[in-house]
Amino acid sequence: MGVEFLVGRSGSGKTRLIIDSIQDELRREPFGKPIIFLVPDQMTFLMEYELAKTPDIGGMIRAQVFSFSRLAWRVLQHTGGMNRPFVTTTGVQMLLRKLIEEHKHDFKVYQKASDKAGFTEQVERMLTEFKRYCIEPEDVRRMAESGTASEYRGERMLSEKLHDLGILYQQMERSLAGHYLHSEDYLTLLAQQIPLAHVVKGARVYVDGFYQFTPQELRVLEQLIMHAEHVTFSLTADSPSAEQAPDELDLFRMTGSTYYKLYQTAKELNADISCKELHGTKRHRHVPELACIESQYDVRPAAAYTGGQEAFTVMQAQNRRAELEGIAREIQSLVQDGGYRYKDMAILIRQPEDYKDLLKEVFADYGLPYFIDGKASMQHHPLIEFIRSSLDVVKGNWRYEAVFRCAKTELLFPLDQPEQKIREQVDQLENYCIAYGIKGERWTNGERFVYRRFVSLDEDFAQTDQEIEMEHMLNETREWIAAPLVRLQNRMKKAKTVQSMAEALYLFLEDTDVPLKLDRKRQRAEEAGNMIEAQQHGQAWDAVIQLLEEFAGMMGEDEISLALFQQMLETGTESLHFSLIPPALDQVFVGNMDLSRMYGTSCTFVIGANDGVLPARPDENGVLSDDDREWLKAVGVELSSAGRERLLDEHFLIYMALSSPSDRLYVSYPIADAEGKTLLPSIVVNRLGELFPDHQEKLSAADPEQVSEEEQLQYLVNKQVAQTYTASQLRLWTREYEISDVWWSAYNVLMKESDHQRAKKLFSSLFFRNEAKRLERPVSRQLYGEHIKGSVSRMEAFNACQFSHFASHGLQLKERQFFKLEAPDIGQLFHSSLKLISDRLREQKLEWRDLTKDQCRNFSYEAVERLAPKLQKEILLSSNRHFYVKEKLQKIVTRVSGILSEHAKASGFVPVGLELGFGGSGPLPPLTFTLKNGCTMELVGRIDRVDKAESSKGLLLRIVDYKSSDKGLDLAEVYYGLALQMLTYLDLSITHSADWLGMKATPAGVLYFHIHDPMIQASLPMGLDEIEQEIFKKFKMKGLLLGDREAISLMDTTLEEGRSNIVNAGLKKDGSLRSDSAAVSEQDFHLLTDHVRRTFEQAGEAITDGLVSITPYKLKDKTPCTYCAFKSVCQFDESLKENEYRSLKAEKDGTILDWLKKEADDDANS
Repeated sequence: MGVEFLVGRSGSGKTRLIIDSIQDELRREPFGKPIIFLVPDQMTFLMEYELAKTPDIGGMIRAQVFSFSRLAWRVLQHTGGMNRPFVTTTGVQMLLRKLIEEHKHDFKVYQKASDKAGFTEQVERMLTEFKRYCIEPEDVRRMAESGTASEYRGERMLSEKLHDLGILYQQMERSLAGHYLHSEDYLTLLAQQIPLAHVVKGARVYVDGFYQFTPQELRVLEQLIMHAEHVTFSLTADSPSAEQAPDELDLFRMTGSTYYKLYQTAKELNADISCKELHGTKRHRHVPELACIESQYDVRPAAAYTGGQEAFTVMQAQNRRAELEGIAREIQSLVQDGGYRYKDMAILIRQPEDYKDLLKEVFADYGLPYFIDGKASMQHHPLIEFIRSSLDVVKGNWRYEAVFRCAKTELLFPLDQPEQKIREQVDQLENYCIAYGIKGERWTNGERFVYRRFVSLDEDFAQTDQEIEMEHMLNETREWIAAPLVRLQNRMKKAKTVQSMAEALYLFLEDTDVPLKLDRKRQRAEEAGNMIEAQQHGQAWDAVIQLLEEFAGMMGEDEISLALFQQMLETGTESLHFSLIPPALDQVFVGNMDLSRMYGTSCTFVIGANDGVLPARPDENGVLSDDDREWLKAVGVELSSAGRERLLDEHFLIYMALSSPSDRLYVSYPIADAEGKTLLPSIVVNRLGELFPDHQEKLSAADPEQVSEEEQLQYLVNKQVAQTYTASQLRLWTREYEISDVWWSAYNVLMKESDHQRAKKLFSSLFFRNEAKRLERPVSRQLYGEHIKGSVSRMEAFNACQFSHFASHGLQLKERQFFKLEAPDIGQLFHSSLKLISDRLREQKLEWRDLTKDQCRNFSYEAVERLAPKLQKEILLSSNRHFYVKEKLQKIVTRVSGILSEHAKASGFVPVGLELGFGGSGPLPPLTFTLKNGCTMELVGRIDRVDKAESSKGLLLRIVDYKSSDKGLDLAEVYYGLALQMLTYLDLSITHSADWLGMKATPAGVLYFHIHDPMIQASLPMGLDEIEQEIFKKFKMKGLLLGDREAISLMDTTLEEGRSNIVNAGLKKDGSLRSDSAAVSEQDFHLLTDHVRRTFEQAGEAITDGLVSITPYKLKDKTPCTYCAFKSVCQFDESLKENEYRSLKAEKDGTILDWLKKEADDDANS
């Protein structure tokens, strides 16, 4: 047995020498003894390809490329040892989750931490490390016991940690014993079976690409040395370390220590040892800049390099996006002008999570093919989410979120229907469920979902054909979503063991045709050329089936709860990862600096070279801290490197990255993160600055104007990118900045392209103004018709903001409805409750003034009980919380009823109309207009309450409107068309009083009645009568009254002097009105109602003429934008020059009346 060491620095030709040796062997003797080429997992594909592409060999039989895991599989397949299946990391984590739940009460340290996310994964990593370093459960127990009596608190804490880990380690081994092998045991088994393996006997073994080995791997190598004919080890180091391991500060400490261990092992085995040192650098022999970096990077002091520096570039960028875009432009330039191919380039990242998503986005924009080395989590694959969400549904009372997470994986979709149509149906069902609060047994009780678009508390509408059709679709969609989930739920309820639960889940996947659906997705991905996605669908299904098999195999007859089953399955799926191979040969390689292995790279980009990233800070999130590891090392227990050693080894990884290219090296770093926080350059950048003092850093500018005109040409890499940058430059031009002629040329070329429509749309955005153009007459007529039938509130909405009116009544946009009780719902309940009470009083021939407190309470409770099932999809009956809310509302209605009764006792006014309709079937006709543009308009609605009183001057009428908020009548709002309801109601009542009531009436006023349950605050204790009196005052009605003493007295018959407690008016001692009374003359009422009619006409003409401007009003601090549902549509922004509020001047009521009188005089004189 012979052992040869190939030792040389990076680029000295070690791998090339091994490949040449294998190729020579294959040429000389194609069917000779086996040749084993042992490399890390990440390197197997590269080496297989390198050997396979040798033109004059025509294939290979005797030579094979192996990783340790593939070699184990091959040997054990031929020698035995495969009779017990291996348990993957996923299976181990599921088993550990179960063991943690069973034994956490025995833990000394991790009892609380055991329930936290990621704990199982950390424990699995630690136990795997124990196995790799040949530490048995008994060793862990012994170490735990030895530290219990230590005088040092840290050692005692370590002892307790090892106690907890020892419990899990021992229980895991017992669970697997005799049936399964841990995935890490394959190397131990491999070492045992190598003596029996024909593939090893007499073989020539080459080991390359490794920096260090675990004790398990060293045992395998020891057996290879013993039974192979010859073993060659290739290690990156500047000299052999045969007799002594190198100093810890040595750049090659890691590989030097590995050389020392291998050498001592071979020496103990009496192998024939030889060492071949490779001096110089073959990789960089024609590139002195890179040769300087390779040879001088770790030399102190080092001679500065003063020659040409074309092969080396340091790039600075404003942020990570600008950094990646600069690299993308450089890659395109190298391919187009430098004669390189994409496969000649590699991007190395120390922290891939910072760049991964951004890199995908940028490289897609630039059209660069790439392959990201490493394993991607399966967490976001539709199949994994389908399983998770399905179990959440059956265990979590069919919550809305879980049901639609499941449905949106599209794995419940019927196979025989168009996907787009089904997606729309699912969206509509989701909206229905959100609006109706569908959850729990409402999915499974067999009762149909009922759909009603139009619902009223006061009337029952017949279901329309459209509603019937929608209801049928909703129930049909619900059926194919719920049916398979119900079957899963029933099976899970019957299942008691792990085996039966796993079977239930598998049957669910089969019932829903998941394999067929995933295969269809795979085919579509292949047809679209997305080979990585195609691979993922197949791997996801295989991984899930293996997970279920391991689950059932390890714990099949164990009885567990559904909650624990779900928890274990969640743990298992979290550990699933995709293992992908490059789908094409000509791609940019993107790798992790410490894990990836490269060969034949011409250009390397080391990106993200920032302080704290390169070199990386050691991660201390493991179960054992660095101090724990140092203590174990001191007592002779070897584990993986502690943080200090990992930090020292970072310099070797940096050295390997910097020396990896043969032609060009780029080192880049951003100076700020995505949030604008400053990032400092790495010490690597500073070190390269010392080696190349004359080197000028290149700026990867985010904006072309920051570089020279010649460099700006590099931003025109393809149409899509050129359009983006041209648009940004032309935007600067619109702001009167100078731009290069390059961009005008680019604009001309892009606009002459055959597919220039996208560019045209993009460039037109430069001149975009956030303005809504007036609708053309035909469009306006199509939207609104020649006849407008609307409400007073619609006119108010138009006067508040024309665009909001257009969005709601023209485009008919609707807000998504949610199952919650909001102010409009409560207001509707109050209105309808008072109407029901009034109807009952009429039936029983009672007056409001006749009611007792008990009657108020009984009538109120009865009214709310009758209305609750109709309000907002039965929300008041949906939960205990809403039952409580219903009781509170009943109390408020009771309080209001009592106050109305008290008002009635003190008033000469009596209700003559409740919920009085005008237009339609109401007793009053609509308010109609013939507009100047030939259109007609009809306003309809309902008046809350009309009261009448007999006076010496005839019949008086007043309007009372119930409001759930404290509101008064502001004549400025009336003037600007923002508060038209009350005066419209008064106008209609007075105008048609002769036909309606049999005699002409006079306006007495308009009043708002605030429905609420007031709180009384007092500095001193108060009696019950005083409290009731204060509460009564809180219900004083605000509004506008007729300035007539008799009318005021009829509204409050108890008023003789002072302020009224019922209306906002008062009398002086002489019987005249107080100055603070909200009162006007009868003529003023007519002025107001005439103005309201003119306002309606103007609004109607503006609507039919197509006015839709984005001009919301601003009156004091009030704007309609505060509660507008269409802000995301209009995108009103005060920072834009064209977006300004329509400022309305707030004036006193007297001033408004003066304006109206002047306008009336002007109209009379015109």
